[in-house]
Amino acid sequence: MNRKVIDKEEALGRLEGDIELWNEIREIWLEDVDALHQALLATFVEKASDGLRRAAHAIKGASANVGAVCLASVARDLELQAPAGDWTALAGHVDQLGKEVEMAKKALSEG
Repeated sequence: MNRKVIDKEEALGRLEGDIELWNEIREIWLEDVDALHQALLATFVEKASDGLRRAAHAIKGASANVGAVCLASVARDLELQAPAGDWTALAGHVDQLGKEVEMAKKALSEG
């Protein structure tokens, strides 16, 4: 499956082509994403659907800002499905989100 993990051009378009700003956002994202992911996992373990929704929303926004389009998409799905509290279904989304976090981290670490 050939897909774009990071859409740098899309992110730069929203930043009016400011590569220095994108690099700053990328560095902040790399510093913060593990804490955001851990917070999401904690809400999942606690079965706190509103907390899960908010954590997914935070990851979605941060990831969209840096162009991590696949991760933002999975986080959006999780955000929308969290209120239903179907923990079996949500487990698959949480697992996929973890995989997407790792792929985005790898891609963004390479610049």
